[in-house]
Amino acid sequence: MHEHKPSSARNLILAVFLNGAIFLVEFVGGILTNSLALISDSLHNLSDFFALILSYAASRIVLWKSNSEKSYGYVRVEIFVAFINAMTLVLVGLFVIYEGIQRFLAPVEVAGGWMLIVGIVGFAVNTAATLLLKGESHHDLNMKSAYLHLLSDAFESLGVVVVAVFIAWKNWRILDPLISIAIGLFIIRSAWSIVAETVHLLTEGTPRGIDLREVASFIQSFPGVENVHHLHIWGLSSTVRALSAHVVVPDQMISTGNRISMQIEHELSERFGINHPTIQLESKVCAEQGTIVDVHHVG
Repeated sequence: MHEHKPSSARNLILAVFLNGAIFLVEFVGGILTNSLALISDSLHNLSDFFALILSYAASRIVLWKSNSEKSYGYVRVEIFVAFINAMTLVLVGLFVIYEGIQRFLAPVEVAGGWMLIVGIVGFAVNTAATLLLKGESHHDLNMKSAYLHLLSDAFESLGVVVVAVFIAWKNWRILDPLISIAIGLFIIRSAWSIVAETVHLLTEGTPRGIDLREVASFIQSFPGVENVHHLHIWGLSSTVRALSAHVVVPDQMISTGNRISMQIEHELSERFGINHPTIQLESKVCAEQGTIVDVHHVG
């Protein structure tokens, strides 16, 4: 149902180690240089360190086989982990903004030269870690949330480098808390789309890009289909889409009806990416219809 390439797991492990290393470098460097921007970036890297560990754990758990208690397996763990990761980012962003405001009200001396060196190292390592997960982020929500963690780290480190240049050159200390506030805002903005998507999936929302009525009309267009009702489509994960529907066909042999349902299931997978359909064939509309979608044959 859900596959992860061995290279993805290796890249994720490597990204975890890189993130842990850059946290230590930036946190110590932030304390020594008195730079809030470096400390803020290091705290974000620390949250990412634990987030990436969760992502790796999720990538292993989803491979566990289904059982009598978990008939769908553990594919939904991916969504829970993505939600936790994104919410952690939001909280870190709020904390960074708060600390930035406090430092803005009471600026302190910052060692711009050393800040620049640490910032360059942080930017290089964060960029390398981001590139490791870029490929998998396009089709796995868990990997996407981990990738966004690292991407935001890379942009933050770049911002720290730019600010460090001006602090070392012009002694513009005020830029240190300002970039920290900007980092916090960027963190929240990058995480919020993941929060919204995971909540949508956890509340059994129709997957993005799928129109319920379009799918109903598509099913109804098949020869022999007279009515479609009790149609539901939801995502078990970012890659597993499920569907259940009652489809009314003329009274006929089971083998004939089975061919119709198999054809519908195949076309649903090809056209809409629905890879876990459940179709109940009926010879008449069931009494407790109460439908969300009810498409009748026309003509």
